[in-house]
Amino acid sequence: MVSDEERRDLYDVLEKRLGQGPAGTLMELLPPVGWSDVARQSDLVAVRGEMSQLRGEMAELRGELKGEMAQLRVEIAKLSAKIDGQIPRLVMANIGMAFGTAGLVLAAAKLA
Repeated sequence: MVSDEERRDLYDVLEKRLGQGPAGTLMELLPPVGWSDVARQSDLVAVRGEMSQLRGEMAELRGELKGEMAQLRVEIAKLSAKIDGQIPRLVMANIGMAFGTAGLVLAAAKLA
């Protein structure tokens, strides 16, 4: 890999031979890292393929999640209906307990 010092030496030589403007232009055209670090067109095609595959998997997961959420909504609706069905029984039980407690209080008051 080329060091910064070597790049500077190259620029100095180019500047002496070509001038400051052309030397700067040429250095701008060179990558700041080694050529092995530069992505090729085939690398980009491979990445696009992987991204496309991931998009497909994400769409599949999104569909599964929507289905599971629909099932959950159905289960919640069933539980809500059960609870709604129990409310009259709970009200009647509480009324009965209230009358029973009132009766006990009155009986205790008569005994005292």
